[in-house]
Amino acid sequence: MKPFTSFRRFGGVGAVAVSVVFALSGCGKDANKPAASASNDRYPGYKQVGESGDAAQLWFNSSDIGRSGSHYIVHALKAFPQGYARFDVATNCRDATQRLSGTQYRVDGTAEKEYPGNDGAVNAKSEPGMSELMSAACEIAMASRSIAGNFNVPAALELLYGPYDQTSKTARWEDATVPSDLAWRENLQLPVRGVMRVKGVATFDFSEGGKAKKVLVTDSMPEDGGCHGCTGLLGVAVFAKEGDKWKVESNHPYIASMGAMGSVGDRFDWVPAGDDLYALVVGGDDMHQGYQTVSTTAFVRTKEGSFVGVIDDGDTGTSDQETLLAQTTFIKGKNASHYDVKVAISYRLPGKSVYVADHVYQYSGGKYVLTKKDDPPKFVETAMPVSDGSAQSVNFSPSSSIGATPALEISAAIGPSFDCAKAKSDAERLICSDADLASRDVELASLFIKAKAAVSDKSGFKERTRQHWNYRENVCHDRECLVRWYADQRTALSHIADTGRMD
Repeated sequence: MKPFTSFRRFGGVGAVAVSVVFALSGCGKDANKPAASASNDRYPGYKQVGESGDAAQLWFNSSDIGRSGSHYIVHALKAFPQGYARFDVATNCRDATQRLSGTQYRVDGTAEKEYPGNDGAVNAKSEPGMSELMSAACEIAMASRSIAGNFNVPAALELLYGPYDQTSKTARWEDATVPSDLAWRENLQLPVRGVMRVKGVATFDFSEGGKAKKVLVTDSMPEDGGCHGCTGLLGVAVFAKEGDKWKVESNHPYIASMGAMGSVGDRFDWVPAGDDLYALVVGGDDMHQGYQTVSTTAFVRTKEGSFVGVIDDGDTGTSDQETLLAQTTFIKGKNASHYDVKVAISYRLPGKSVYVADHVYQYSGGKYVLTKKDDPPKFVETAMPVSDGSAQSVNFSPSSSIGATPALEISAAIGPSFDCAKAKSDAERLICSDADLASRDVELASLFIKAKAAVSDKSGFKERTRQHWNYRENVCHDRECLVRWYADQRTALSHIADTGRMD
């Protein structure tokens, strides 16, 4: 047999598009995978993936697993009764592999023919033995992924995603493919084979199982993303301290598509959510129809290490002078395993006392249930322009019931309901340059507030708003389309404001 030393080396995978198409799963975390056996004399330097089935035919070089961009290169071999094939496998070490073309050899070691590869990345489980090969190889690759000395975000991002750029302070993520069932996935505006830019937005320290650990929160957006209606992609990685190194324990890059302007938020907190649980709280705010929207979302880290969204709360102001702030706190109550959650939303108007509405959630039946919700404040604003350019007085008082907010009569001379300096889409730029469209926008902003206060199905109204907002941003590129859109929305929102129904 020909000496097994002339293994074909794969020069690079820059031209290989590795696309992840299924849900996230960790490498080396499958308790049922066959353990890779030790090397033997048949193929020196190579380990057998499994001892039975398809995995028994596969071998890999455990001492030479390379990194290229966002994926790993594994030198592999498949044994046949009358020979073997040698090839490389590119994998993201989560769920996708791409078998690259190689060479098939006869039993005497002479080359017989080309061994075909995959045209692109595939689900590792779709090819016999490939999932086991990925798990065995990535367990070794992951064990070697570490940061020596002090933890630092640039090294962590490069370790997890790809090359780090000091100027933009982001890592280049080339193989991101967002799961098809991720809510608001389309709002990321990630094109096929598009590149994401990943930045670290927060780090936290905690202790678990006697080990010091570090949480890295990431925010990803497409290279050319960041429109007003565009979300960011939230990710969380956990590192564990072993000796003088920080090793990757887990990475969850697809936790949620959320936020605005390509950002998931700007306030982050890592808090105990139970006696053995932690939660990540993400907060942010944005302007919708000229009024501030504040949001807060909590993701509990399960005992298995995954993250589950449990609270999504917030509110929209009813005046362009009103500012809101949401604060989420986990409070130990009767259930020590799952703490109660209190969301405190503060409403502020110039010259008026701060009003705070508390929303309390308790864990019941395997989920968090809203058990208390204070009503938001009721106020009436008359914003007719006056000679000195200032607004009329504002009457502000808390109320135990939600009433319809009177329409705001605002002159179109002040422009549309949003900040034109931040306009990015064709639709927003057209509205800012057209007085009639700006007037329609202000009118709709007032109607939106009335409809939001009157509607009974709050979550359905939120989803309706998202869908119609996306339609305007993605479809309307001329004045005629926007005129039709505003007319349709005026009719629909008037009906909702009058009846409280969306049918």
